[in-house]
Amino acid sequence: MRYTAYGPRARGYKTILIIVSFIILTMVVIGVSHRSYMPKQQKVTVKSTSVPNNKTGYQTVQGKYLFSGTVMLGRAVDTYAKGNYEQPFSGMDTLGQYDDNIGVLECPITSNNVSYQTQVDDLIFNCSPNWLPTLKEHFPILNLSSNHLNDMGSAGYQETVQRLTSSGFQTVGNYNPHAEKDDCKTIVLPVRSQKPKGQEEGGFLPVAFCSFNYKSLFKPEPGELESIQQWSRLMPVIGLMNGGPEYQHQAGADQMNVAHQMIDYGADFVVGNGTHWVQNTEVYKGKLIVYSMGNFIFDQLDYDGRIALNLSVGMNLTYDDNVGKWLKLGDSCKSSTSNCLKTAEAQGLKKIQPSFNFDAVGSYGGYQQVSTRANQQQQKDIEQRANWTNTQNLLGE
Repeated sequence: MRYTAYGPRARGYKTILIIVSFIILTMVVIGVSHRSYMPKQQKVTVKSTSVPNNKTGYQTVQGKYLFSGTVMLGRAVDTYAKGNYEQPFSGMDTLGQYDDNIGVLECPITSNNVSYQTQVDDLIFNCSPNWLPTLKEHFPILNLSSNHLNDMGSAGYQETVQRLTSSGFQTVGNYNPHAEKDDCKTIVLPVRSQKPKGQEEGGFLPVAFCSFNYKSLFKPEPGELESIQQWSRLMPVIGLMNGGPEYQHQAGADQMNVAHQMIDYGADFVVGNGTHWVQNTEVYKGKLIVYSMGNFIFDQLDYDGRIALNLSVGMNLTYDDNVGKWLKLGDSCKSSTSNCLKTAEAQGLKKIQPSFNFDAVGSYGGYQQVSTRANQQQQKDIEQRANWTNTQNLLGE
């Protein structure tokens, strides 16, 4: 019997082919199924919660500072302390906690021996170098734009600066604003870099302080106030000035003109002093001006000579790579020989623009009563003399 394509042999081959195909198909299915349960190598994209171009995890940079008025550690202050150099500062904790304090030094610090009576009769001040360690602890940043800084002459002023520098103070200003056409200087402020869960790390941020003494002998000369511009194009600028009519509650026209020009040239706010009384405040072009804070440590016994406005300043920045570079620069800018502005320019850093908030912290003191936080009535009087409520309202607009 012959087998044809449709015969029994053909049907046998066909059956074998179907069985083989079924086996192959089953193996393929099993293989695919097996692979489907194996872990896959996938590319995972993680969304960043940090600020763009920020790999540190920091979100903000913050600092809080206290600007106080006249600090004079000679005459009756020195006599009454009787060698206890902590005594005039022993009430400072009542004013709150700050990253740094800034004061206005009102006496040269020299080895000269000037008697109490000479200081009273001739209004010539001198402070002992023995005050330096305690002064450094409470006011590591000092404004030297004070007319009494020349009471021991040019040599006494140079000795004062040398003693302060070697003791680690940061200083700005000169009793003679004409000594240099640029009365600005880099001051390195301690700051705290914040992470989302409350973690923080300390650092230093360079800020320009521009300080001018236009009291009694001195008036602005061309180019002095204008020097603020070269700093304000790259750095925040805090303006300081000494001037105005003494024992007055209202600023004089010359004070106002200087403060306005400082704002016009780029200062973020201006803090003045030198009149021994608290004076009015002002908001000019949206920026704060405090014309005089009064005496913080002094030996005048009248009520207005005892109350003082201490300006609490909060500084806030959003963290980004540029701010990080400024913080890195801040470490090197702590050196008194560094040219921080020039270095920032060479590194191509961009200007940082922090926001500021302010509060008036009143104090009451004098050599017979340690300067402490003002009571309710004293605080009310200080704010009234400074027209503080109106100023706060204008700053909030």
